[in-house]
Amino acid sequence: MRDLTSLENISLLPELALCKLDSWDLISVKGEDRINFLQGQLTCDLNSLAPGQQTMAAQCDAQGKTISVFRLIVLEDRILLTQPKSVTPIQLPALKKFAVFSKVEIDIETEYQMLGLIGSKSAHYIAQHLDTAATHDKSRLLPNGALIKQPYPSLRYLVILKNEVAEQALTELKEQAELFTDGIWNALNIASGVGFIEEKTSGEYIPQALNLDELEGISFTKGCYIGQETIARAKYRGANKRGMFILTGRAQSKPEVGDTVELKIGDNWKRVGQVISGCQYGDQHIELLAVLPKDSDPNNSQFRIKEQAESTLYIAPLPYTSVNN
Repeated sequence: MRDLTSLENISLLPELALCKLDSWDLISVKGEDRINFLQGQLTCDLNSLAPGQQTMAAQCDAQGKTISVFRLIVLEDRILLTQPKSVTPIQLPALKKFAVFSKVEIDIETEYQMLGLIGSKSAHYIAQHLDTAATHDKSRLLPNGALIKQPYPSLRYLVILKNEVAEQALTELKEQAELFTDGIWNALNIASGVGFIEEKTSGEYIPQALNLDELEGISFTKGCYIGQETIARAKYRGANKRGMFILTGRAQSKPEVGDTVELKIGDNWKRVGQVISGCQYGDQHIELLAVLPKDSDPNNSQFRIKEQAESTLYIAPLPYTSVNN
């Protein structure tokens, strides 16, 4: 099984790559009250979503700080949330404690599993083996799951399948695709400017500091939810002074979640932010997502990771309307 360090850059991806998302959890919310319950807990507007649709979203505490960021997928009989495993011991109890008076069941999903398909031939495989029309849609229900298309920076699909169908697909794909660890999925999330919260950064930032407003993961019109007052104030009073940036450069080792980002000012270095997610390619090229001041200058700023004093980093463009445009 190949790791990200076997590539010198993302353009060298094979035509078809498979990664089992072993460091990710799939959280299931079932029961007749699932939509109303989550509507009062999450930043997104679930009433606007039909089965087969998806959105980015966050779960926050009463102070508006982000407990977890996830991609939310609506199935016919349940709602699924994808997030890093490290944050689940924090996120799951925080969600369950509000469910006492609602008819919902919340737990780690056991009937479905996730696969990541990447590369120029991924659409061809899906059309042949899963659903001939599915590759035309951003998201779609499958007969035994769901499919989410993520075209930037490289064509890829998040495939959610019932266990028996997933195992059959895995058997087939092992004969056709190159197998990668899910570090490649993390690298593509970084290049897409999509940051997911790990245990070390849970409860640190409001969703806007993670660009969830740019990623259409926050509804400012749906009404009350946990943390909504702080989040709305940050929008309407301009209270949020931080945003998430892509930084790219070189370092001896992979940046770690929670590492300190420093800005060079003259001959000195000043702490300005924190790593949300990081990756390293085989030629010591690194990319990371970091929360920094929104007014950080992409043209005249040099950064480093404090824990790797020899590292050199610069701001790279985000692939959406962003804090550094």
